[in-house]
Amino acid sequence: MRNVIKITQFIFLGLLTAAIGEWQFSVFLRNDLDNFIGSVVFNTLYMSGIYLVTRLLLTTLSNRPKFILFYVVLFGFTGLMVEWLLIGNSPWGNPDANQLGQFAYWACMALVPLMFLMGNHHLQTFIIRYALVYIALAVFGQFVIPSPDWRFAFHIYAVILGYLGLMVAILWKYLRPGSKT
Repeated sequence: MRNVIKITQFIFLGLLTAAIGEWQFSVFLRNDLDNFIGSVVFNTLYMSGIYLVTRLLLTTLSNRPKFILFYVVLFGFTGLMVEWLLIGNSPWGNPDANQLGQFAYWACMALVPLMFLMGNHHLQTFIIRYALVYIALAVFGQFVIPSPDWRFAFHIYAVILGYLGLMVAILWKYLRPGSKT
């Protein structure tokens, strides 16, 4: 039963991490709730696979700093492959798609639940605060920015910088000397 709770929590946290940015793209920008629901279904399956790989990696890699860096690179690039091969957001298929932002989005989808799985309370608190501020800013931007063009730009850059900022902040807080890991 304990493993079921861990798996469920891991998948839910990954879905929540992805859902924030996906809501901005699918609902705020495109008014496409069906796309949002489809991404939740896909991401549920994807997060199930991430959990299995994560459990395997946690038992085989003992050097935590190198493990975290490997983990971010692995799932950031795995996510880019999803973007490139399944969604069509490759550099050649959609040159306007921000590759670094996509990398950070997919890396965070795996990294946030990992921080909760590993029981890092300091980072868990930081992530919750970051998410609450991010959500408040996204909602504020949606309902306060009057121009559709400005709102579009706001959400695009919010997602890119928001996920990139979260990824870098987690890595910085986790990897810096004297961190509470």
